[in-house]
Amino acid sequence: MGGNLVGVETFAVMVQRLRYLANLTQEGLAERSGLSPRSIQNLERGRVSRPRRESVRLLADALGLAGPDRTAFERAARLGTPTPITAWRGVTDSGRVTMADNLRQLVAQAGSTDWQPVDLRGLPHTAAPDVVLDRLLTALGIDGGTDRAVAV
Repeated sequence: MGGNLVGVETFAVMVQRLRYLANLTQEGLAERSGLSPRSIQNLERGRVSRPRRESVRLLADALGLAGPDRTAFERAARLGTPTPITAWRGVTDSGRVTMADNLRQLVAQAGSTDWQPVDLRGLPHTAAPDVVLDRLLTALGIDGGTDRAVAV
């Protein structure tokens, strides 16, 4: 595929883009990988937030990925496809997502090159979760403000 998978791209988008580049239909990729067409659809629509390792391997093989492209593909699979955070409690159109899942996704999307220390100075030993969350969001470069609905 030419080493052009580096960058921020969700696994769902990556699967679809690579399938297009390989000139395959969802059914064609399913046949080539051994996964079901429904599985391919669910992956591309982001309904599977973190695919199984074996599924990722089968897809990478079916798409002919090697070297840095395969590494980027596997990394995207580990990060998963974030579910949009639509409410403070993490309720989405596709079902219930825990706050911990949402925070993991935000941290993963910040990328390891963008890490900033979380400044917790001045907080008591047991600070309120919303105060700690505001500090975390600030460190990630996200305006926490008063509106907790964050699109990821």
